[in-house]
Amino acid sequence: MENNLPVNVREYQELAKKALSKMHYDYINGGAEDEHTLRDNIAAYGRILLRPRVLVDVSNIDMSTSLLGYNMPSPIIVAPTGSHKVANPEGEVATAKAAASCNSLMVLSFSSNCRIEEVAASCDAIRFYQLYV
Repeated sequence: MENNLPVNVREYQELAKKALSKMHYDYINGGAEDEHTLRDNIAAYGRILLRPRVLVDVSNIDMSTSLLGYNMPSPIIVAPTGSHKVANPEGEVATAKAAASCNSLMVLSFSSNCRIEEVAASCDAIRFYQLYV
């Protein structure tokens, strides 16, 4: 059986590069200003080593966690990023629905293409909003 689905970040990036205009790909793939934080984040993730454990029972793994009193099945959340409509016509509504389908958390960006009320009404999910004070 052949699997053509992407399995790592690089493969997702290649698919995005083919599907999006150069301007939209560069916006999504890039970072702010001189991209110092982007480079630091990439380097930090590069230092994470996943050590395979062979012959270990993994039938009852619990990756659940809580954030500010909200329980989630895993520590993976959708960080606040704006302009989702460059990748999907539904914009942040589609992202919120996808996060909700995984019982995950999406933090809605202050620079969202969609109104906060529209995203909130789109699905039953934990709601967080990025707010600069």
